[in-house]
Amino acid sequence: MSIEEQYRTRAKELLSGGAVKMVIGYGKGSNAKRRRPIFISSADEVDRLVLDDACITNLSGYLVSEGLLSDEKRVAVFLRPEGIRAINILAAESQLDAEQIVIFGFDVAGNEIKALKGINVEEFSDVIDSIKEGAPEAAEEELFEKIEKMSPQERFSFWQEEFAKCIKCYACRQACPMCYCRRCIVDSNQPQWVNTSSHTLGNFEWNIVRAFHLSGRCVECGNCDRACPVNIPLRLINHRMAEEVLGAFDHFAGTSKTQEPVLASFKKDDSETFIL
Repeated sequence: MSIEEQYRTRAKELLSGGAVKMVIGYGKGSNAKRRRPIFISSADEVDRLVLDDACITNLSGYLVSEGLLSDEKRVAVFLRPEGIRAINILAAESQLDAEQIVIFGFDVAGNEIKALKGINVEEFSDVIDSIKEGAPEAAEEELFEKIEKMSPQERFSFWQEEFAKCIKCYACRQACPMCYCRRCIVDSNQPQWVNTSSHTLGNFEWNIVRAFHLSGRCVECGNCDRACPVNIPLRLINHRMAEEVLGAFDHFAGTSKTQEPVLASFKKDDSETFIL
């Protein structure tokens, strides 16, 4: 029996027995290479579930949809390792109760689907530890290395050119599981903190503020990259910030559901090199 069939069987059992009220997974997309999120609440619908190497979207953000978990019933969700890390962060930031989440964990090696053992988020700690020890590479590693070799002035020019393409659609925000605020600061106009127009200043304000907001929180799932209609390599700047946080604070995002946010917590032995 394939992993897809095993998970369909488990989903049917959970829904039939009332152990979960919904399964969030992947279904067929607009073409053979695309998969779309689907939300199944009946055992009769589980045959719509698809699991293959095209299932790349991090589905954890749907768990913080307003009202979904307010009835304290459990929800099952298909997650790759980065999605499991996101569950830990959302739990640590009091956005969900991890006990309500049943995880159908999986990963992709080449074109092969690998099932991850466990149901509760705590059971995947070894998987997360192996990612941290393996020094995760940036998406588009060649471009990342090219940027790293640039002078500060060249890097500034590179990102200035990339951010100039931004049309302020906020698709990156909507796709990111860490952007769960009901009202984002960029939507506030009394006062207006960030200029909403698509021009040099407004684009820099939005993209840099968002990168800092994700420091120590981004799980590098790539939802933002894939959502961007003008193909700004957002994962690269997020990866760079993750490296900075790991080096300065030994903080790897999403290791446990009790992990404190690195930029929202304080320890007496924190480095204070910024104080002159």
